[in-house]
Amino acid sequence: MHIMQELKKELLSGGRVSVIFLGDSITSTEWVHPNWREIVEYVLKEELIKAVGEDDWRIPSWGIRCFNFGFDGSTTVDLLDRVNDMLRVDPYVAIYLENTNEIHYDFTPQQHAKNALKLVNGLLKKCRHVIVCNSIAGNKKEYNKRMAGYAAAVREVRFDKRVTFIDTFSEYAKYDLDRFFTFTSEGNPFLGLKRGDTDFAHPNQLGNAYIAMIVLKKGFGIRFDPELYMKSTNNGEMFPRY
Repeated sequence: MHIMQELKKELLSGGRVSVIFLGDSITSTEWVHPNWREIVEYVLKEELIKAVGEDDWRIPSWGIRCFNFGFDGSTTVDLLDRVNDMLRVDPYVAIYLENTNEIHYDFTPQQHAKNALKLVNGLLKKCRHVIVCNSIAGNKKEYNKRMAGYAAAVREVRFDKRVTFIDTFSEYAKYDLDRFFTFTSEGNPFLGLKRGDTDFAHPNQLGNAYIAMIVLKKGFGIRFDPELYMKSTNNGEMFPRY
């Protein structure tokens, strides 16, 4: 059964669906709005309202709760230490956008992949589905060259059948990254950024919308137009089109 059909069935049976998002600063996104987490939540609810019928809009709107377990600067080890906290909300779906901070520490790509598998298996103790996205590409060749080994290592992991893997690193790199990375850094010594430099690792609102597009399409089978969504949002529409 397709994940959206499962979600509809669960909601119509009176169930409650918790969705957790986990990762590092690319997931926490607490400084950028709309961010990809908010967009995914909005679209999931909108699509499920269509599925159950407009008269029952409360079923998805009230029945789906989303939780942010993105921790700025975190590694896979940090997330492993917090798995029990994540499971307390009884998650039905987990969406893991992988940690990029491993490159700053003594983690090999193989260690990173091993930790990612252990983390996902921990989530599967309660989650019905886990969506694993390897790290997004940044807007700097040297940075992406370092990241590529970690993205490739996770690509080779044999996850449980309840896991959907998305090669976000490759998918994201297909687009014009100059449009996604425009934020001015306050300084980041790990990335070698001085105050005033353009941040090549943390995407803006449009870049977040493209992350949401990839997750919605590959993880849930939902078509989403990030350009239309951002245009609708910037035009002040209460319910942005997508």
